[in-house]
Amino acid sequence: MGFIYKSNGQAKSLILAVGERELRIKIDKSLQDTHFLNLLPGDWISITGEQEFKKEKFTKLKLKAYEIDRLSCDVKCNPQEETNAMGKGKACAKKGKILICNKSDCAKRGGKKLYGVLEKTISNLGLEKHVTIQKTGCQKRCGKAPNMILMPGRSKHSKPNPKNIAGLLEEHYITSGKK
Repeated sequence: MGFIYKSNGQAKSLILAVGERELRIKIDKSLQDTHFLNLLPGDWISITGEQEFKKEKFTKLKLKAYEIDRLSCDVKCNPQEETNAMGKGKACAKKGKILICNKSDCAKRGGKKLYGVLEKTISNLGLEKHVTIQKTGCQKRCGKAPNMILMPGRSKHSKPNPKNIAGLLEEHYITSGKK
């Protein structure tokens, strides 16, 4: 639903709607600069943290978040994107890049064709503003050429089948909450 801020502008707590209840979750100091979270009311999120009951009263629950990941966002996303698995809102693409080996072995063994397929697939999925392709030097897997790495997450792929590229990119950049 929103954040509670300190006087210095850093987020102190997250107010979360769960069904008809509102939960207040304290945010770890490492996450208090919420600008990078880019969260809006209505976003679906995943929170990793801890819960603790106050010792004197077992009725008061204390929650603290150490990691917050956006799974999907509300209707502010591209209308061409699919509804998320929970049936609410739209799936939002996460930003990233694809590192594709540009050394001679990979280029000769399908790297050039792979680059073209990636460009076309990124365009077809509407990921142009979210995902970039970057040519790299040797990725030390020459025997398995062509090679690419999906970022974030450093997901390595060798000899990718052009027919599976769309599903691979969609899973990594659109439907996956954490990779």
